[in-house]
Amino acid sequence: MTGPNQQPPGDGVPPSDPTVAWWERPGEGAGQTPAQADPTVLRGNIGAPGPYTAPPTPYQSGSNPQPYTAPPGPYQSGSNPQPFAQPQQFAPPQQFAQPQAGAYPAPQPQWGAPPRPPSSGNKAVWWIVGGAIVAVGVLVIGLIAFTANKVEDDNPFGPDPEKWAGSYVFQDGKNACDLVDLTVLNQWASTRETTTHTERGPSEYIGGGSYDCDAKNKESGRNANEASLGLEVEFKTESETESDYSRWKGYDTKTTGKDYDHGVVSGLGTEAYYSSEQHIYGSIPNDYSIVVAAHDSNISVKVEIEVSTMRTADKAAMRTAAETQVRKVLAALKK
Repeated sequence: MTGPNQQPPGDGVPPSDPTVAWWERPGEGAGQTPAQADPTVLRGNIGAPGPYTAPPTPYQSGSNPQPYTAPPGPYQSGSNPQPFAQPQQFAPPQQFAQPQAGAYPAPQPQWGAPPRPPSSGNKAVWWIVGGAIVAVGVLVIGLIAFTANKVEDDNPFGPDPEKWAGSYVFQDGKNACDLVDLTVLNQWASTRETTTHTERGPSEYIGGGSYDCDAKNKESGRNANEASLGLEVEFKTESETESDYSRWKGYDTKTTGKDYDHGVVSGLGTEAYYSSEQHIYGSIPNDYSIVVAAHDSNISVKVEIEVSTMRTADKAAMRTAAETQVRKVLAALKK
């Protein structure tokens, strides 16, 4: 029986040589000796010059064991094997230089929706729109200021007072009933019962303006006398095509007959008329009324006096009182 490093006798290598492993021994019928073997196969240093000396191994026997020397590397040849070289230390990987700010955009995360890049085009559009709005605002403000100045000067864009102005003017703060003398009613009834008045100023754009006054006197007792006075004053407007005087005249003079009368009043404004009406009853108060109206320049004035009495009224006195009040109004509102 043979050991792991032994070969049966007859292979040409002394079995007592412990340095030759059994697989290095030629087999039966081998035609080559170990000295003639290919030096590139396994033990290539067999054919080297000089006597063969096996490298010591940790298992070498003998009285003077030698310290262990590492065998030559697999690619090292020669009789003087070199100790193993220390493995080369690899240099640590170089650190990449940090990119300069602004050289290229920082990497973006690969998850989620990518951030929306800034759009300089949208900013430009908004700048244009904002600039246009500011320009329009400045233009409007300038136009308003220009129009205001022109209204004060030549007034080309605003209202033109010359279209309704004339010899008479509306007076702010004027009480309409102060334009007439209401004591004229005392000759028919001496006790004041009611007084009302209304004033409407002219429009900035079309002119106009008006005064209205109504006053009534009444005596006490059954079938007592009554007397009233009504005043209407109208100023011309830009849009009017017919004066108030013309409308009044058309209504007051359209009725004719036994109890109606009307005619022209001279010397009162540029034109004037009167109109009268009477109703006489046997057992109830008789009714009398007189209207005097005048037109002059840009004003129309109308005064109406009514009397209710059981006696007969003096129609001439009533007409004179009405004419006097019209003249008073024209004088009060004259420029």
